[in-house]
Amino acid sequence: MSSTETTPTTGYGLPGGEGERLWIVGDTMTLKATGESTSGSLVLLENLTAPGGGPPPHVHTREDEFWYVLDGTFEIPIAEEVHALGPGGFAFAPRGTVHNFRNTAETPSRILVGFAPAGMEGFFRESGRPAADDGPAPPIDEDEIARTMAAAPKYGVENVAFDA
Repeated sequence: MSSTETTPTTGYGLPGGEGERLWIVGDTMTLKATGESTSGSLVLLENLTAPGGGPPPHVHTREDEFWYVLDGTFEIPIAEEVHALGPGGFAFAPRGTVHNFRNTAETPSRILVGFAPAGMEGFFRESGRPAADDGPAPPIDEDEIARTMAAAPKYGVENVAFDA
């Protein structure tokens, strides 16, 4: 799926704690900005990631990705380098580069994840599921892996390898 890049003609604000919430790979993801709200410019989400949690290594063929650590500590492997980042830490991976992130703290931690241009929100909606309550996300299961593997080619996501 491709997204059209345009310049937004209006701005918007979203109060803290608001946004569409999804459960995906054991994380709770809150969509803060989407292609719909940014005229296709970017996607921004806040992830509440369990200790040891995060997505498997993968590649985006259509979007650049960036991360900003809000609290806790994260390892962010990008190509051959591993970046260990705490609060205020930032990382960037250009499209076509293998990457992922993992919460290395002993508590659930928050990280902002962004994509430019927009489009990845569709992948998350198809792979994950709406968060049913304020509790922690359920662990990944075979149904989620199947949804992810089916959605990946549509959104230019490659080399997704879940641990057995």
